[in-house]
Amino acid sequence: MLMSILVSYLVRQDIENVAVRQFALSCDQITIKIQERLGAYAMILRGATGLFAASDTVTRAEWQAYVEKLGPEATIPGVQGIGFSQVIPPGRLEAHIGRIRGEGFPQYSVSPVGERAITTSIIYLEPFLDRNLRAFGFDMFSEPVRRAAMEQARDTGEAAMSGKVELVQETRTDVQAGALMYVPVYRKGTPVDTRERRRAALIGWAYSPYRISDLMLGILGPWLGEMRNTLDLHIYDGADATPAAMLFDSWPEPALNEHSLFHLRRKIEVNGRTWLLTFNQATSGISYTPAWATLISGIALSALLFWLMLSISHTRATALRIAAELTAKVREHVGQLSTIFELSPDGFVSFDKDLRVVYASPAFGRLTGLQGLQIVGLEEAEFSAQLALVCSEGARFPGVAVLRAALPNGAPAGSSHGKQRQLIEIGGARRRILEFAIRLSETTTVSQILYFRDVTHETEVDRIKNEFLSAAAHELRTPMTTIYGYAELMLERGFEEAEQRDFLATIVTQSKLTVSILNELLDLARIDERRGKNFTIERLDLRELLREVAAGFGIPEGRTAPALPAPAGPIWVRADRGRLTQAVSHVLSNAYKYSQPGSGIEIESAEFARGACVRITDHGMGMTPEQLARVGERFYRADTSGKIPGTGLGMAIVREVMQLHGGSVTLASEAGAGTTVTLWIPA
Repeated sequence: MLMSILVSYLVRQDIENVAVRQFALSCDQITIKIQERLGAYAMILRGATGLFAASDTVTRAEWQAYVEKLGPEATIPGVQGIGFSQVIPPGRLEAHIGRIRGEGFPQYSVSPVGERAITTSIIYLEPFLDRNLRAFGFDMFSEPVRRAAMEQARDTGEAAMSGKVELVQETRTDVQAGALMYVPVYRKGTPVDTRERRRAALIGWAYSPYRISDLMLGILGPWLGEMRNTLDLHIYDGADATPAAMLFDSWPEPALNEHSLFHLRRKIEVNGRTWLLTFNQATSGISYTPAWATLISGIALSALLFWLMLSISHTRATALRIAAELTAKVREHVGQLSTIFELSPDGFVSFDKDLRVVYASPAFGRLTGLQGLQIVGLEEAEFSAQLALVCSEGARFPGVAVLRAALPNGAPAGSSHGKQRQLIEIGGARRRILEFAIRLSETTTVSQILYFRDVTHETEVDRIKNEFLSAAAHELRTPMTTIYGYAELMLERGFEEAEQRDFLATIVTQSKLTVSILNELLDLARIDERRGKNFTIERLDLRELLREVAAGFGIPEGRTAPALPAPAGPIWVRADRGRLTQAVSHVLSNAYKYSQPGSGIEIESAEFARGACVRITDHGMGMTPEQLARVGERFYRADTSGKIPGTGLGMAIVREVMQLHGGSVTLASEAGAGTTVTLWIPA
């Protein structure tokens, strides 16, 4: 059917191409005919000038005889007439009028009336009757369009065609566009080899007025009769197709379609004047019968072939349908598996019956850095070696064969490695802890599948949890051991009242430490759980809050109050009053604990474009760079002597509080010189 459509389209194109060529040929024939006819009319006018070249004077009777001999109705159809316009020398107008009136025309006068530098008058115009009588005595040189053509003819010595005008012969009914052709007439025997001599020798012009519609009917009469309902000819004066310049329209009714196949433009030169001819075939008249016949025949043949193929394939329809359904199900199943493998964060590697890698999921490449193209086709030993190379020392992949051998004897298909949680560690920048297992298969295409799961986060969480539990247990065991020991001594032995009071004081002190550890652990747990959701954020004056903290802080015995800056304007921040007070209090407490009696503590505050800060400076023991790097770790204390009380949780709480406020904590310290802690708070 596609071939039928293509062939019918080509046949249609060929029909249109032939029609377009025929249309262009007709247009060219018409164009040549108009040019030739107007050239012939120019030769007739030039022949009229021969009368003046052969005689000193040409009388009216001689002019009439000349035109009658031409037989204008037969030889020059469409021409309104052939005339002579005489140049009247300056000062001779009255004499000229008197002479013409003396020839038997008592009403003769030159129009329009008035003195002009150059005056002309139509004195001969044959046939001298009907419309042409209106032009007798008319000064064509007085009208700009006619004058331009008359001057062109005078100065060049050649025939000249005027632009579009309305002829004086028009009678207000059936008005047509007009034009005139002029040939200059020079005085007998006068040289005319230059423009100046031609102007001096000029005595008038032989001319023909044309009513363009009549002219075209005269030139193209038979053709217009045959083609009137199929071809529309427009003639314009000049090179532009504007309504004002239109001279002739053979068929005014249809609209012009410039984008049609049957639209052409031709420009011709008519005695020094450009005419634009546009042709538009309103009704193509093309018969597309061969194209339709080709298309219908092709479709009929296609239908016959289709019926034949349908009959042949009917016996296979059921088998093909079943195969298609099975194929669709397989594709759907494969598509689902492919999607699962593509989206799964776990990695899979499958092997064929020859123990070669046939597939590696994208997740396996992301987990290990070994992409599918690198390992597909490798034997299991080569694959095991490649995977072992990307593992860290001490946690390498043992090999596929080792995993398979570790399975129980007679393990069925689908069995996996018997051991729990087999782990490898991927080395380098992409350090990951992967759990792996093997599963056997009895399908015709897959013998075994390796499974890999990223347990890096789980392992890290387990490590952090174990370290935390170990540290918490260690910190709680120390005071609980003291409490237990003193309580046991008091039960088993008898002590004096003073000694008992000392024991009880120690028990109370250690109990307070235990309660403090538990409270701070609970505080950290609540902060971690709620992540600031229970904060009551409000607009606070930071300097006023610092004065309140300093006033309410329990100053150790023998120590002076912290130094606050001189009173100044407020610094406004957005914070939770209780939590910010807690953070400042923890830092202030550390400053007193880790500095010597007699040394001062300074509290400063400052404001910046995007926030504010609190600086608390002590002049105590300070810290080394190694100790400074660990500040904020839970249960970490820079003091290892055990003489300074504390839980090692204070700075961890400070960091959590400041981060949940959108701020941060920075420390600057030098061993033996003191420490400065800066709390940064958003404005």
